[in-house]
Amino acid sequence: MKLKALSILCLFIVLQLSAQETKFIEVTGSAEMYVVPDEITFIIGIEEYWEEEFKNKKAKHYKTKVEISTIENQLLTDLNELGIVTDKVKSTEVGNYWRQRGKEFLISKRLEISLNGFSLINSIISKLDRKGIQYMRIGELKNKELSKYRKEVKKKALLAAKEKAAYLLETLDKKLGDVISITEINGDNYFWRSPSFAASNTLVESNDSQSADNEKKIKLRFEIKAKFEIQ
Repeated sequence: MKLKALSILCLFIVLQLSAQETKFIEVTGSAEMYVVPDEITFIIGIEEYWEEEFKNKKAKHYKTKVEISTIENQLLTDLNELGIVTDKVKSTEVGNYWRQRGKEFLISKRLEISLNGFSLINSIISKLDRKGIQYMRIGELKNKELSKYRKEVKKKALLAAKEKAAYLLETLDKKLGDVISITEINGDNYFWRSPSFAASNTLVESNDSQSADNEKKIKLRFEIKAKFEIQ
């Protein structure tokens, strides 16, 4: 039993020494890409209003309320004239969160419009009657092949990590060995806005200008941490 225990201890020490002898370098690589959306959600908030607000701003008492159904029907009519069918419009919120003292609640509603591109947005803004429109803004941007683009960006992030490790070791007259581990730092990381930085180990699939064009695209960005042996 003592001999067996001694053998196990010796084996453990050898393994520990082997592990300590392994030299490695650990780096982080990142990559990003701008993807043109093929589906855009445009959000319009509507709210009931009083006709007296627009006819006579000095009026102390408002009596004629324009119902939410009237505002919505006019909105749908205007959208249909632009070629946007009713099936592309859906209601997501209805509420009445505030009322003027002594007056009825003003019902509000949020509508989401599914568009294939940005070209119609200016037409929508120009066409709609501002009465009853509380706000308009761009919501979610989508692309049917987003999962494929994610894979591409992750691969490029890993290659960026490998390149970074290689040129750092070259400075020390060392060579890159086999990969020890690969860790994805951030998961599904995608958003749309202009880039705010550009790191030396970042591979960019678009021009670096913070243009309005990039603000209309989905930005994918991933970081990969990789550990390599040093030969």
